[in-house]
Amino acid sequence: MERIRTNIPGLDEILHGGFPAYNTVLISGGPGSGKTVLANQIVFNSISPQHKAIIVTTVSEPLPRMLRFMQEFAFFKPDLVPQVVMYEDIAPHLLEGDGMIATQRIENLVLEHHPALLVVDSVRSLHQLAESTAASRRAFYRLAATLASLPCTTLLVGEYHTDDLSSSVEATIVDAIITLDRRPAALRDQRLLRIHKLRGSDYTPGDHTFRISQQGITVFPRLTTPATPAMYTASREYAPTGIPGMDDQMLPGGLLRGTIALLVGDPGVGKTVTALHFLLNGIKLGETGVYISFQEDPTQLERIAANFGFDVSALKASGKLNMLYTSPVELDIDEHAQKMLAAVNELNARRVVIDSVGDLEAGAHGSPDRYFNFVYSLAQRFKSNGVTALLTGEMSGLFGSELTLTGRGVSHIADAILLLRYTEIGGEIRRALAVLAARGSDHSKQVREYLISEKEGPRVGPPLSSAFSMLTPTQRKE
Repeated sequence: MERIRTNIPGLDEILHGGFPAYNTVLISGGPGSGKTVLANQIVFNSISPQHKAIIVTTVSEPLPRMLRFMQEFAFFKPDLVPQVVMYEDIAPHLLEGDGMIATQRIENLVLEHHPALLVVDSVRSLHQLAESTAASRRAFYRLAATLASLPCTTLLVGEYHTDDLSSSVEATIVDAIITLDRRPAALRDQRLLRIHKLRGSDYTPGDHTFRISQQGITVFPRLTTPATPAMYTASREYAPTGIPGMDDQMLPGGLLRGTIALLVGDPGVGKTVTALHFLLNGIKLGETGVYISFQEDPTQLERIAANFGFDVSALKASGKLNMLYTSPVELDIDEHAQKMLAAVNELNARRVVIDSVGDLEAGAHGSPDRYFNFVYSLAQRFKSNGVTALLTGEMSGLFGSELTLTGRGVSHIADAILLLRYTEIGGEIRRALAVLAARGSDHSKQVREYLISEKEGPRVGPPLSSAFSMLTPTQRKE
């Protein structure tokens, strides 16, 4: 099937290559959602002297105002107007109270100029200002029939909400429907794009985040589980952590390669130090790594690593390490997924650390299902490519009080779960380590002291007293 690519970052991926050629597409959404920007960007990304476009404006989008705002975007090419992109204002016909004449004018323009692309912004004005509903529908059906017989792809822009689509004639006639939405999310707005309909083609369903910048619209397809794993053979190879006592006493050999480990514990107990050593010790063994952080920026992490004798700057310069930091305040998980996967692919990373997975939950904008599906899909991406990943997570509660692991079932995604806790023994605060699970691999059932030296780094100490318990009675029962 021939397709018309939009050349908008991320959108063609969702459309599985673009719109089927010569389709009629309805771009719907509320005021300020980005409909006009999307339509104009598709036009300027797709046209050429051999494939021209007509953009028809109505009373809701007066031509002078549209041109003034579109010129602010990098995709707008004024030298192509009007030779390649022709703007036509049919507002006078509509304001005269005759929507039939306005619809006929659009039809005449298409038959006269034979454009490859047609935009009508806004198509809803044709109905709202028509003499009668019946006449308006007849005119619209005739226009749709004309467009269907021509090699022209049409974008109809209109302020339609999801509830409006079930009753509008436009939604019935068109071949594809895209809705744009803007929702409040904590301190900022979240922009979402969804495909509601795409005749003759598959697409990626669900909500996809997008941003509007001076470059125009960029879409971030939601992260999905790979349909066919690139490699999914059971491995008995291990990725040693390099932490003294960990690879022989707690996890014989280390972590199984291509698995997901979850390191959870109290605030400040040593999760970041442990994750850094797992990654940097792997680089010593020739395995490239990516450290993804949200709370501590690369400068802080570089300072911590330097205390233990690691030269992070040199490792980054040699292409063995990438430190990816994003503030959790502005985090959107779909947008950040593209950056994470790009960083991993760029280095062909064999080890990845995400510090911490709880910040990804904040980036899901309060949706537990969205968070769970995202982490599951991300874990499957890592596994299918043989990446060994360590995810850190913070647990609330100190000294034996009630603990919660990781929210909605995220702990079930992990192949291994390591628990780090503070405890009080003999009037002293100690660190304790236990391995709660390690699928497909043997592991110690002991609770051992976990020691962190400023110079030597972390190491596993002797077993702690049997009087100490890592878990509360409620958790042991579970």
